[in-house]
Amino acid sequence: MMYHLMVRLIDAPTRLPPILAEAFRVALERTDVSAASELEDRNWDAVVTCEYEPLQGDLTWSLLIYAANEVEHQPTEEALASLAAQRLSAPVFTSWDSRFPWIRRVDLAGGGHTLARVLQPEDDESSYVVDATESEIPGFPNVPVTRFSEAVRAYGLPTPISDSLESAEPGRDTSRLVDLLRNWERLCSRMRSDWPPNRWFPANLYREDLEYRDLLGEAVAGAPSETAARASDALEQLDQIYRDYTVDDGGVALCSALPEGITKLSSLPWYWHRRPHVLPWSEIAQQQADADDEKQSP
Repeated sequence: MMYHLMVRLIDAPTRLPPILAEAFRVALERTDVSAASELEDRNWDAVVTCEYEPLQGDLTWSLLIYAANEVEHQPTEEALASLAAQRLSAPVFTSWDSRFPWIRRVDLAGGGHTLARVLQPEDDESSYVVDATESEIPGFPNVPVTRFSEAVRAYGLPTPISDSLESAEPGRDTSRLVDLLRNWERLCSRMRSDWPPNRWFPANLYREDLEYRDLLGEAVAGAPSETAARASDALEQLDQIYRDYTVDDGGVALCSALPEGITKLSSLPWYWHRRPHVLPWSEIAQQQADADDEKQSP
């Protein structure tokens, strides 16, 4: 198994061997930590190895860690990063979601984790830049703290109503229709569960979901009659949830939150004219989310 960690700590490679021994539950002499360019003076009997390379910019080392198949205890990358952060007393950056490679998970020395946007170099002369974070990271005092829309999109939400349509028609290609239905169901679920994971949802993503709802209506209308009937039933259930958690304001709140506004708003379908009871993109929502983060901080 392979792991990739990044740190901002000059002596990280020299302190890593006992951490690897602890994390993988192997004897210290069965670990090896060497520069990636070093091919001679390695411990070739090691079952857990680390190849390190220097980085430029806000991060100083890239650590590629490998565990042989014979190693019985192989932690997740998150568990390894968490232990390393605690033992090194420094934040450790790892991958987060393959769809958003510029967003990194950051495990903190005191426990817990946050997310950071890390800009990777485009050539050999560029540097890694920690561009923004979702909460403050010790050692990075000047990095702006913000919310990431990627965290909202990546958050998993169940879609039982949409799933039932897919399972009811296994022989037909309903993938696009079901995907659009799932997206609408996820928006309804977000409202019903108070906008997880951080009680925040940006206005531009809300508008995007309404645009997908437009496409959903077209997809249902163009589906074969039996499929359209099932999809219409599912859509009716979801539309009712949407109505229950929104109020008609003529679309003013969303239009005001978007720099470019909404063109021809009066001619758009009914769901464009409704807003959530509590606006998830408002300053109040942001303050509440930040307060909740502070309560959960170690």
